[in-house]
Formats: sequence, C-alpha cells, structure tokens
Amino acid sequence: MKNLTKLLILVGLVLAVAFSGCLGSNDGNETENNTTVDPTHFYKNVTLTENDTTVKFEFTANPSTGYIWDVTPDKAGILNETINNTATPDRPGASGVQTFAYKAEAPGTVSLNFKYERSFEDGSTVEDLTYVIQVHQNNTVEILSVSTPTGNLLPIAKNATLEKNDTVIKMMFTENPTTGYSWNITMKPSDVLNMTADHFDAPATDAAGTPGVHTWEFASLKAGTVSLVFDHNRSFENSSTTETATFDLKTNSDNTVEIRAISFDTVN
Repeated sequence: MKNLTKLLILVGLVLAVAFSGCLGSNDGNETENNTTVDPTHFYKNVTLTENDTTVKFEFTANPSTGYIWDVTPDKAGILNETINNTATPDRPGASGVQTFAYKAEAPGTVSLNFKYERSFEDGSTVEDLTYVIQVHQNNTVEILSVSTPTGNLLPIAKNATLEKNDTVIKMMFTENPTTGYSWNITMKPSDVLNMTADHFDAPATDAAGTPGVHTWEFASLKAGTVSLVFDHNRSFENSSTTETATFDLKTNSDNTVEIRAISFDTVN
C-alpha cells in the first residue's frame, strides 16, 4: 500500500509539472519579456514613463536576419541610457522586441536617430527615425518631434512637430494619390483639437508616380487627451491599410499640446 501511495504521489507531481509547463509556454509569437509580436506587423512605439522622467522605445526587430536597431544621439549628457535590450525571440527566425529607455540627466535638447540596419553592411538601412527630445529643469522629458526621411527602401515620411510655443502640432506625411492611397484621419475624441490646416502639396516634378506632401495642423480647443490615428489606405477598398500612425496627445489649460506617445505600425 505504501508503494502504491508513493507511486500515485509521483504521478501527480509529474502531471502537475507538465500542466504548469503548458500554462507557461509561449505560443510562438511572444518574446522572453512576454511582449506579443504579430509577425504580420512591424511597429515602432515610443512612450513617456516614470512620471515623464523617462522615454521608452520599443521596436520590432529580427536579429536572425542580421538587422538590429542602432541609435545615435547628437549630444551626450542630456539623457542617460538605462535600457538597451536586443530582441530575444523564442524561436529561430521569429521577430522580437528591441527596447531602449532613457532617463533625464540634465536640461537640454537632444536628437536620437534610430536606424534599422546591418551594422556590417553599408547602405543596408531600411528604417530611419529621428526623435527630438527636450529635458526640462524639473527633469521631465518632452517629445518635440519625430521625422522619417524618404529614399530607396525607406518608409513613407511621417513627420510631426510641435510649433508656435507648443500650441500647434503639425503633421507632414508623404502621399501619392495617383496610387489610390491617401492618409485618412480618425480623431478620438473629436472635441479636444481643432484642425486648422489640411492641404496637399503636389511634387515639384511632373514625373509619374512621384509623391507629394499632405500637411495637417491642429490646435487645442480645450484641456484633455486625444488620439490622432492616421491610416494609409484606399478609402474605397476594404483591408487596404498598409501603415498606421497613432499620436496620443495631451492638451493643457494654457493651450499647449504634449506628445504623450507615438506608434508606427506597418503591415507586411
């Protein structure tokens, strides 16, 4: 009887371990830090954390291809890099999340240039993002602008800048209406910002297929929070979105605008 009891206990322990292993296993689309990665999307996120004293970047990356994100600040001593983690997917060939975080160190303005490239191969850059960050006297961090250049294999330019003493946010995205694709905006909620400009500037050249620039400007209507979601798609065609750019903004009682978070999501 004692031997049977020991056997039953042993079997129970084995089953418990196996069951807990099933619960803790990844589904193939998660990194070691449990950040879900959708293999059909390539995203670039930036958010303010720790009472606005830290700015955090999370970018999709696939080190197995030789590509990783490299960052270059234009000056030292303003932000202190506290996290620089290489993507660690749980299976060969999968994408993971590469994380960077910077904490305020001294007042000033600094540009962080992120490039997704093979460090050992010249001309391999496929993504290029520059964020301008300001650190205030109280060590809070502010995102002043983001810009993406255009060129061979580089993404559609999506530029956003705070202007007029931070009371206006200006967006300038490249757009090519001849393809049927354009940027369509959703504002959530719709009563926090006022769209003060919306115009498309055609390219200077007559060459077929050359994109122009679509510009929007928004000013504060009242204090609150708002998300601007830009979808690059054909409005007449379902499931045609190729890129989504989301800006989470805060408007203050003095009519200033803050960029709280930015997310770029490209559908592969």
